[in-house]
Amino acid sequence: MLGLAYSGLEFKAGLECHQQLDTKKLFCRCPTILREDAASGTVKRFLRPSASEMGEFDAAALEQFQRGHSYFYEYHNDTNCEIELDEAPPKDVEQQALKTALEVALMANANVLKKIFVMRKLVIDGSNTSGFQRTALVALGGKIKIKNKDLGIQTIVLEEDSARPIRKNGSEISYRLDRLGIPLIELATEPELHTPEEVKEAALAIGKLFRLTGKAKRGLGTIRQDINVSIKGGTRIEIKGVQDLEGIDEYVRREIGRQKTLLEIKEELKKRGVAENDLDEKWLDITGVFSGTQCGFIKNAKQSAVLAVRLKNFKKILGTELQPGRRFGTELSDYVKARSNVSGIVHSDELPAYGISEKETEETKKALSCGQNDAFVFVVAEKERAEKAIRIALERCKAALRHIPAETRNALEGGNTEYSRPLSGSARMYPETDLAPIEIPQKELAEIKKGLPLNEEERFLLYTKKFGLSEKLASQMKLNNFARFFEELANAGLDPTTTATVLLNGLKHVKRMGADTNSISNEMLKEFFNRLDKGEIKREIYTDVLADWTKNPQKTLLAILSENHASSAGREEVEKTIKEIVEKNKKLIKEKGTHATAALMGEAMQKLKGHAGGKEVSEILAKEIEKAVKK
Repeated sequence: MLGLAYSGLEFKAGLECHQQLDTKKLFCRCPTILREDAASGTVKRFLRPSASEMGEFDAAALEQFQRGHSYFYEYHNDTNCEIELDEAPPKDVEQQALKTALEVALMANANVLKKIFVMRKLVIDGSNTSGFQRTALVALGGKIKIKNKDLGIQTIVLEEDSARPIRKNGSEISYRLDRLGIPLIELATEPELHTPEEVKEAALAIGKLFRLTGKAKRGLGTIRQDINVSIKGGTRIEIKGVQDLEGIDEYVRREIGRQKTLLEIKEELKKRGVAENDLDEKWLDITGVFSGTQCGFIKNAKQSAVLAVRLKNFKKILGTELQPGRRFGTELSDYVKARSNVSGIVHSDELPAYGISEKETEETKKALSCGQNDAFVFVVAEKERAEKAIRIALERCKAALRHIPAETRNALEGGNTEYSRPLSGSARMYPETDLAPIEIPQKELAEIKKGLPLNEEERFLLYTKKFGLSEKLASQMKLNNFARFFEELANAGLDPTTTATVLLNGLKHVKRMGADTNSISNEMLKEFFNRLDKGEIKREIYTDVLADWTKNPQKTLLAILSENHASSAGREEVEKTIKEIVEKNKKLIKEKGTHATAALMGEAMQKLKGHAGGKEVSEILAKEIEKAVKK
């Protein structure tokens, strides 16, 4: 693809960044744990669109309905409830999630609304059991600083995440309810980004803003970006679900290239004199052409027909590359698959291929009366579905003569995208009748503002200057979810370096041991750090203690220590062991005097097997060696 001059294209983009929050679910109090074990049960649902108060149907919702999908929802009895199954009304908005959204709004200098209304956003792709997503507008306006400018913010929204898709079998789609209801903060920017690099900068800056709250979930899929892209002569395209922040600029570059090429296709078809009525031709049943075919998917398509239609003056258009490895013919196929569930569509620019011979290709051209500059497509499916697929293919070809269709596209791995659905309109928002408006008292807002988290630079200075962390530890901690918790513990007098090391590295080690650290709350960690600081937990075995506690979080830490780590040596036992070592090494002590401490330290620690702290062992050993030297 040729290099693109973005200024000449009048390129502009905006971002919608969605961040999962590490709280309870938004409208119930179920945990936000993703499950991979067998489900307790499954329910089946069919969803249909509803007309707006103006009697209009949202185009995206209507298309989803016309696809004829049925939906299955897997649930777990111990982590899901009737609210997620849409069998009970929602509870009030989870307060910690709301507070976090308000913090984000205040940090961005946005205007918090005096009353927050929960709305229903019609979504019938199966990702919500109810057929809608609950969403609440929290704030308007504000700015976020990126390298070269202050980027305007349109809205800050608090909403529930969708169910997690796990499999698709034809028209049947299965979801898991573990993700449904996880709180999301959505921050939408103004369309003020004018290069792919700026889009990346903005995404990274917004991600840092979310992490400053200490409530942002971490890991793949916890933050997702929707990118709105347009160029001169094109239209707004929404790229949905970009998870790779490092590669976000590539998605933008490839969408710019796709729109630019689609405009070039439009101009080329115009030069060729192609009109929409040229694409009104009737399709033909050419099943007989493939009676002896070696093409596998045609041979194996039982009770199917092969329907074909001519595309006048479309030669080489379908083979034009829009994105690396994806052509206009691929785009055509995406539309057909998405809207008819028919996957067997082939176009002439890619033939002969797939076991389809040169002879079969020429016979198809002859049957359709194709001229030298014509192309064709054919579809393999049951006749009724094949006719629907052909109509959809022709619609997309006609659209190529007029404009770039406004649509939502799914992000594919590597930077490409594929058609998902038309862009949603305004006819899909309804008031949530089960929840009262939320009033935010000014006093409460002032308290939140007073306790806003420090920014990145302020944290680094605080951690290095006041708390004495190394620059490496400070850099790791400043955007960590434990940052505010760390500040609380350090201000309470706990050793900052030890605390930071345990939070950053110790818990990671415990996870690698196979333990679920999510079962340990911050309150539980406070007790752990206090006992660690007092020496009641030996540093050499603290990860074992935490791992054991994760398995039995309902037990007290004292019980865990008593039951699993009672062998931790007491002072008398440590002294007895060290005296034995000193007695055994009289000759070495006579030769080296007090310098023998270092030589015997390893033996002492090995003998005690981690059940005594290094500091304690060193002090007792030095004392006993000094006694032995004086004798």
